[in-house]
Amino acid sequence: MRWLAPLPLLLAFAPAHAEDIRCLTGGSADQIHLEWKLPEADTGTTPVSFVRYAGKRQWLRLTRLSNEGSEMAEGRPWQFDTVWEEHLDGKVTGHYAITTQGARVYGFDYTNARNGRQTRFSEDIGAMTDSGCHWD
Repeated sequence: MRWLAPLPLLLAFAPAHAEDIRCLTGGSADQIHLEWKLPEADTGTTPVSFVRYAGKRQWLRLTRLSNEGSEMAEGRPWQFDTVWEEHLDGKVTGHYAITTQGARVYGFDYTNARNGRQTRFSEDIGAMTDSGCHWD
């Protein structure tokens, strides 16, 4: 059983399939790029996800704090509003408020825990490749 302890750490470095990733661009002049690794199906534990900023190797762990679903129109995918906590070196470094409907991301806002600065991101479909996100 001792080999299970590093499993969450390994998952942070595990490659994701391109269909499990969303590419996002934000900040003033859209100069900040990040990849969001979609959370895995609900397994009964606290859901986790990951983000990685362009040019960085490390994935940052996200823990879901809340999740609210709404049926926007009958027969259409539900809209989900979630809040995630970002962790680095055991500390909470920020929060993400994310709105999704089906496979689309309609809202993705980051708030820095230290200074309260907010950054709004938009889905960047043009950056998606077969191997993940790519920005010129």
